[in-house]
Amino acid sequence: MANIKSAKKKVRIGQRNLKLNRFYKSTVKTLLKRYRLAIKIFEANKDAKTYEVLKSLVSKIYSRIDKATNKNVFHRRKAARQKSRISKLLKKIS
Repeated sequence: MANIKSAKKKVRIGQRNLKLNRFYKSTVKTLLKRYRLAIKIFEANKDAKTYEVLKSLVSKIYSRIDKATNKNVFHRRKAARQKSRISKLLKKIS
C-alpha cells in the first residue's frame, strides 16, 4: 500500500480508470456479439426489419468505439480496424 499522498491518489485514479476501461471494452464486446448474431438471423431471413436492426447496431457500435477511443481506452488504429471489419461484414451480406 502506498504511503505518500500522491501515490495514494494514483492508486485511486488507477482503480477508477480500470472500471471505466472495463465498461467500455465489455460494452463493445457485447454489441459486437449482438451484431454477429443479428447478421446470422438476417442471412436466414433476409427481411427489412432485421436489416434496420443491423444498421442501428452499427451506429451504436461506432458510437461506443469512438467514445472509447476519445477516452484512450482503444488506440485509434484499433478502433479504425474494428469499424472497418464491421462495415465489411455489412457490405458482404447486403
